[in-house]
Amino acid sequence: MVYSLESFCNSVFGTSYYKVHRCITKADYKEFQIPKKQGLRTIQYLENDSELAKLQHSLLINFLGVQPLPVCVKGFVKGESYQSFLSDHIGAKYFLRLDISSFFPSVNEAWIRDVLKDIIICNPSDEQDRLIALISDIVTLDGILPQGASTSPAMSNLVMTRIDQRITKYCQAFNIRYTRYADDLLFSSSSLNFEDSRWFLKKIKYILSSRKLKLNYSKLKYGEGRLILNGFVIDDKDVHLSRNRLADIRHTVSFVNDNYSIIQSHGSEAFLSLANALHLKYRDLIKYPFGSIFQFSQYLCGYRSFLISLVDYNRLYLYHQKELMRLIHRIECQLNRLV
Repeated sequence: MVYSLESFCNSVFGTSYYKVHRCITKADYKEFQIPKKQGLRTIQYLENDSELAKLQHSLLINFLGVQPLPVCVKGFVKGESYQSFLSDHIGAKYFLRLDISSFFPSVNEAWIRDVLKDIIICNPSDEQDRLIALISDIVTLDGILPQGASTSPAMSNLVMTRIDQRITKYCQAFNIRYTRYADDLLFSSSSLNFEDSRWFLKKIKYILSSRKLKLNYSKLKYGEGRLILNGFVIDDKDVHLSRNRLADIRHTVSFVNDNYSIIQSHGSEAFLSLANALHLKYRDLIKYPFGSIFQFSQYLCGYRSFLISLVDYNRLYLYHQKELMRLIHRIECQLNRLV
């Protein structure tokens, strides 16, 4: 589509270029840190009522979120999910999971501007650079994508388009399936043993290096017959939760059922203190404690959403479906007590 500077700003932001430009202030950003395996990850975010946050929301809804993406992209895309990221690989024999190191910070302003030049055409043409600079200024902080900005996931998908296309084309030559969820890359094959064929990994590494993206080798994972990834299992029939992940969910739901009265008698802090003493295999409560009843509820809501997606997919497996429905009902009962 061909834009002028003013037509873009009016259609996307509902106001003039001058007013949009005036609202961009990086001083609105706040930050906090969360631990990771090595060091700390800094999350920069905006309050919902800040002017820059409103600009990012409009840009996401009216421009970034409607750009076409390769079919391999499963993260932060309407109609896709972590479940669809995994389910495309059902029935494969060999698996390879890769992780891009420091993904958002690797997406810099120069890369963003380069990609936008192929998307945004302006009339008059001399307005293109100004519009691209405006968009880049809205979505970046200190020259890179901030971890907590609402536009960062969609912008990262957009800039990865060429790389996704290159990887997809290369995989098609060997009948390999490829999906990506943010910084997670998943490959599967019925014939190619990835662990014995290191040349494939080298090629993917080479493609990523074209944009100076590096792999986090501590998260590299091979699988044969099935793959267990973040507590989810892909095999020849379906995607389902691992026993340990299911145990975590059941343990948490039972905990709420047995200890909800503590909130009424001793307050939420006493309840959360006990919650943070739970032994959960897929949540490090020392590094990531429950800080509020809301956060605890969101933890359960996340599992409820994923279980619902599994019920929809596993509709042919009647016993498994009933088991999941019972667990979803138990989660909903406890959520109704917490909210």
